[in-house]
Amino acid sequence: MRYASLLDRADPRAESGLETHVRLLLRSVGIGVQLQVRISGVGRVDLVVGERLVIETDGREWHSDARSFADDKRRDLALVERGYLVLRLSYAQVMFEPELVLDVVRGLVARGEHRWAGRHHRAGLVVRP
Repeated sequence: MRYASLLDRADPRAESGLETHVRLLLRSVGIGVQLQVRISGVGRVDLVVGERLVIETDGREWHSDARSFADDKRRDLALVERGYLVLRLSYAQVMFEPELVLDVVRGLVARGEHRWAGRHHRAGLVVRP
């Protein structure tokens, strides 16, 4: 029975334990996320809340060298250009400040910033899948 509970939380699309930790943290307070979402001109992003809040999790192993740092900044700029809101979380934030992470995401969701708004439609930013 305990193993079944763990299997219910597993998702083979996850690419890191940190990403899984954020997904489960958000899920624990009723915030749903999509995993490994492909966005045109950017590639896959770790998590998307709603329609436009992108959450990237940055463990030191994959995001510490100059090349990956520059690529992360390029991707963030491309996402913002397309109207997405990007929240990039470090290992320390996720593991040692989970309540702060939850407060920030809850605030964004409460303000509806995770959804496309009329201004995004008028600006031509909303991309249909």
